[in-house]
Amino acid sequence: MTIDQLLAECDIHQATAQKLAACKPFSCDDEDLDEFFAKDSLVYRKKLLGKTYLVCPKDDPTTIITAFSLSNDSIRITNRLTDEYKEQFLEDAELRDKTMKRFPGVLIGRLGTNIDYAGQGYASAVMDFIKTLFRLDSRTGCRFLIVDAKNSPEALHYYEKNGFKYLIEDEHLEAKYVGIGVGHLPLNTRLMYFDLLNLKVDDDE
Repeated sequence: MTIDQLLAECDIHQATAQKLAACKPFSCDDEDLDEFFAKDSLVYRKKLLGKTYLVCPKDDPTTIITAFSLSNDSIRITNRLTDEYKEQFLEDAELRDKTMKRFPGVLIGRLGTNIDYAGQGYASAVMDFIKTLFRLDSRTGCRFLIVDAKNSPEALHYYEKNGFKYLIEDEHLEAKYVGIGVGHLPLNTRLMYFDLLNLKVDDDE
């Protein structure tokens, strides 16, 4: 499914209390995600911690096909990031000449697809929409999409398929970077990113 097909078939709404109340219950077969979209997303919105968006069919606006939340974030170059991974990141992003310690991005905090629509291409089309939105219409500098992907084969495969890379391949070193003891391995989530400069657009100079 392309972005054009997605937008021809669906509208994208902000998740407000009124909109959620008007929609049928949403389930992506993940209890934590379902609870976030139904309840916590409104708290995040009120406290300006993030905004959630709902993808609904034009001919059935009470059905939520996909939901996702966005907030500001950055990739941080700290002393917890080993020289190997620091150099790899800076080389891949062609940022060796920059002395910045934080590189701006947007966090995809949650993303889930209705189990009745799974496997139909909606999730990847929504990801393409998010990439294009921040590549073309970001109001501030935004170089990366960032995600703490659920550490499951299905979730990791989805992000890998959509061009995301691990900031740190080794889980032990990632645990150190995020300040979690190795006794808590395996990690619940994996830190991944997508470089928006890898998305070529018509107005590239």
